[in-house]
Amino acid sequence: MMVQHPIRGSVPFKPYDYQVRMVHAMQEHRFSIILSARQMGKTSCAAGYIVWRAMFVPDSTILIVANKYLQALEVMDRVRYCYESLPDHIRDAAIDYNKGSISFSNGSRIVARATSADAGRGLAVSLLYVDEMAFILPNRQKEFWTSIQPTLAEGGSCIVTSTPKNDEDIFADLWKGAENNLDENGNPTPTGVGRNGFFAVRVPWWEHPDRDEAWAEPFRESLGEARFRQEFACVTGETMITLRSPSGIVETIPIAEAYQRFNDVLCL
Repeated sequence: MMVQHPIRGSVPFKPYDYQVRMVHAMQEHRFSIILSARQMGKTSCAAGYIVWRAMFVPDSTILIVANKYLQALEVMDRVRYCYESLPDHIRDAAIDYNKGSISFSNGSRIVARATSADAGRGLAVSLLYVDEMAFILPNRQKEFWTSIQPTLAEGGSCIVTSTPKNDEDIFADLWKGAENNLDENGNPTPTGVGRNGFFAVRVPWWEHPDRDEAWAEPFRESLGEARFRQEFACVTGETMITLRSPSGIVETIPIAEAYQRFNDVLCL
């Protein structure tokens, strides 16, 4: 498929390693939650996966929801762009092609709606995609999440993506539950799925191959360190961690920096 790059325009979608991880999580786990830095292509990954799911899994009903209907339609724009860029021998025929919905000849359909108590009403959802869940108002998050559960009762899947906002909303609770993937003996579960059934994928800014400290420095200066960590390092607040070096040196640093150091060690 093709995607729209903000500078280069229409380009073939060649996923980075972290985007492959995203798509694997979407496909291999019934429930997946992706905590991602800004501008990492998570929505493009989701759009491509949604198009594939609709065309190659007949009779699927895919619901896209976001904080506002216009935001849900922006995701649908990505979906339509992916679909329209496909070669004819792959693309399934669309029998109903509207701004907020697409229906295919194989019985599948994609529907975009805003988050509300009745967002899933009348739908037996095969796949629910929630875009930027952390930025949905807390009271609306709770109302929506409570009401949407019955629509997934027949075995539907769910993909939740967002950058972080705070530690006290439903998105944060889902993330914490997904990270809690140790069994009663303290060992990681074989599948990596958390106790709440979600599989967690974290994607900080430094996993993008075109980004380094020189790229990050202007954003640190303009946003401030705390806001930069939230938007790009997937950390809210001033979360700190204490490290002890082999030589006995103890230092307390932001957890985002600890992730960066660990990532650097893995690359050696």
